[in-house]
Amino acid sequence: MEFSFASKTFGTRKILGPIRLSLPKGTVTALMGPSGSGKTTLLRLMAGLERDDTGTNPITAKIGMMFQEPRLLPWKTVLENVEVAGPENGLLESLGLEGTANLFPRHLSLGMARRVAFARALAFQPDLLLLDEPFASLDDALVERMRAMILALRDTCDIPIVIATHNKDDALALDAQRLALNGSPAELRAAESHCDQHM
Repeated sequence: MEFSFASKTFGTRKILGPIRLSLPKGTVTALMGPSGSGKTTLLRLMAGLERDDTGTNPITAKIGMMFQEPRLLPWKTVLENVEVAGPENGLLESLGLEGTANLFPRHLSLGMARRVAFARALAFQPDLLLLDEPFASLDDALVERMRAMILALRDTCDIPIVIATHNKDDALALDAQRLALNGSPAELRAAESHCDQHM
């Protein structure tokens, strides 16, 4: 899957310079960089939620996205929030959420809500999965469980997965190619050892 964006400007500030990105099937890509470097902006461009400065939106694939905030529908139960995207198919149990199907988001901890959001992104059965800081607010055991699900998804569904993170351990655990956003406006390049000093 190929992406090309001219640049992205908010107001008078150019956040991203020209970006070209190739995502082979069956791979995990870790999008890294300091806070404010444009990781979320790039994910939103890839998801078709933002347009670059030329106004084009080339997205035609089914894209599942897990945002930094869970963004659950407060008037729907956990199960209904997942099934907005597609069949639940045991995702809740896989994520340690058994017994929560009939709860509303207000009854969930932040960590639980994030896992529901992850289940919803998976239920969409996407051609590309975008994850924005997916492990925030989760304990180590749950992080390991979600990492295992991401790797299984990579291997069984043969789709590209992109995870925005500031934690290089995530990239190592997921055997991900590491790309770093740096500069102003930010440019995308292969992460090297000098970039790790900023993570």
